[in-house]
Formats: sequence, structure tokens, C-alpha cells
Amino acid sequence: MKRITLILLLIVLNSSLYSQDYPFKLYTSPLSAVDIFSRPFVTLGGELVVLKRIGIVGEYGYKYTDLKYFDTCYIKSSGYTYRFEIKYYKIGIMKIKNLKNYMSLEYRYIKDFHNEKLKYYVNSLRNEKLTDNFGVKENIYIGNIKYGMIIGLGKRLYFDVYFGIGLRYRDIKNINREFNWDLGNETASIDSYLDYFGLEEKSGFKPNPSLGFKFGIKL
Repeated sequence: MKRITLILLLIVLNSSLYSQDYPFKLYTSPLSAVDIFSRPFVTLGGELVVLKRIGIVGEYGYKYTDLKYFDTCYIKSSGYTYRFEIKYYKIGIMKIKNLKNYMSLEYRYIKDFHNEKLKYYVNSLRNEKLTDNFGVKENIYIGNIKYGMIIGLGKRLYFDVYFGIGLRYRDIKNINREFNWDLGNETASIDSYLDYFGLEEKSGFKPNPSLGFKFGIKL
């Protein structure tokens, strides 16, 4: 254990010698906390810059709320996410004072347990409308290529804006779901944009566009 601690200390000290003025940064992503297209997460991340051009990023977040209240629950609502990213700075695009640009490779994992409610018709005649409450277990794996710009806000604060594209793999399992496409059931009115996200139990890759920003402090 002492040897591992010593190695980590040497890495930090050496990175300070060869990195930018402030080798370690803390940041948070405000958009994650108000994300209406996925699940709200409170996040905290850190970045260590080594050899002046390489940024090593680690981030963790937890889901603090569901977007809707359900009177019938089959699973305890919970969730977390973590992310790793490798950045390469000074790529030679848009050389502007107080601006640093980068390209990066990102991996992210999301685990989410939540409940959903679905209104549906028993058959195409629509003579009987039912409500189905069910639980959803969701695992999401994401890989992205991103371009970003870090804008200095004074001596230590900074603003990081980025966009990118990648792939998303979703693995979804339903618990106590009564709605069944194979029996001729049809969905009724949609209460919100997120109502039917948990219906697709099929796993598979889909495009994953990325756009966002972060606020951080240089330590």
C-alpha cells in the first residue's frame, strides 16, 4: 500500500512539473442536473493535465430525483454514472487568447432503475383503456469523439463547451410489465416525452450526439 501511495505521489509531482500552470481541475456539468431527455444527475469531475497536452478526466454522478411521481412502484428508484476521458490539447484550431481547444475520446456508463406508467388499449378497436405501471432496469454504455474549447474566466475559473458524436448501447429490462405488442396492445396518449423510453427491451447500438458545457476551477 505504501508503495502504491508513493507511486501516485510521484505521478502527481511529475505532472505538476511538466503540465500547464494549474495541472488539476475540478468541474461540474450543470446540464446533467436538469436533463429532461435522460435522468437528472449531480456530477463532480476532476482532470489532471500531464505533459502540457494530455488531460486525464474522471467523473462521477448520482441520480437525485425521478422526473415524475408514481403511486405504484415495482423498483426502488436509483442510479449513477461515471465517465473517463482522454483529452489532447493544442490541436491548432482557432488560436485565440484565453481559449484552449482539444480533441478527446470519452467512455461513459449509466445505470438507472426507475418506474414508468403507460396508458394503452387492449386491441385496435380501442374499446378498453388500461394503465400499466412497471419498473425499468437500464444500463447504457457510451463512446464519443469530442471537440471542445476551454475559455478562461479570470485566473482560476473556466468554461468548457464541447460537441461530438459516438455510439450508445442500451440494455433495458422491464419488471411486471403488462403491455404487450404481440397481443395487439396499442399505446394511448403520451403524457410526456419520457413515457415510453423503457419499452424497448431490445439491446443495440444507436448514434449518440453530444453537446454541453461545464464550469470548473483550476487548483
